[in-house]
Amino acid sequence: MKRLIYTVSLGLVLGLFLLTATYSETPPQPKDQLKSPVDSEKLKQIKPIPVPKCPDLVAEKIEFTIVSRTGKFSGKVRITGVVKNAGSEPYISGPNQQAVHLYEFIPGGSPRLVAKKNFQNLNPGQQITVTYERNWDAASTSEGEFPSSYRVVIVYDPDIRMDGNPKNDDCNLNNNEKERSGADINRLFK
Repeated sequence: MKRLIYTVSLGLVLGLFLLTATYSETPPQPKDQLKSPVDSEKLKQIKPIPVPKCPDLVAEKIEFTIVSRTGKFSGKVRITGVVKNAGSEPYISGPNQQAVHLYEFIPGGSPRLVAKKNFQNLNPGQQITVTYERNWDAASTSEGEFPSSYRVVIVYDPDIRMDGNPKNDDCNLNNNEKERSGADINRLFK
């Protein structure tokens, strides 16, 4: 029995030794000689996705600015919503078919429309802004501890896509809102 265990153990050790010696004799390939799993010829055939030729109105940002100070942590602030045509084509529309709305969200309250601006046409890269000014006290409970948030929204007539004018069809409706917390206004007063 001991002889059998000895023979099997010796066989395993010799087998492991031979296996290790076999693999250690194969030199590793340099990285520049490794074959890529990706066929580079097929990669050359892939064409880039073309940028759609259409207007794309984007709620780009909300800016906060201190207009004047009444104290170390208080003053008048300006909230500015910025909308930009990020598309490759001009946005050409009729009057009163679209507007930029700026909402104030007070924690625990309903959204309140604080500013609105109608617009008509917007060239690629051109912006339109909507502004709202208000007093702010970063040391108070309402603004300091529980600040409002602000949202800029692009609003279209409900039937704008059915008006027969493709030049006022926004090609991406998923980027028509932007929100920012008033906590960023508090940081301006520090």
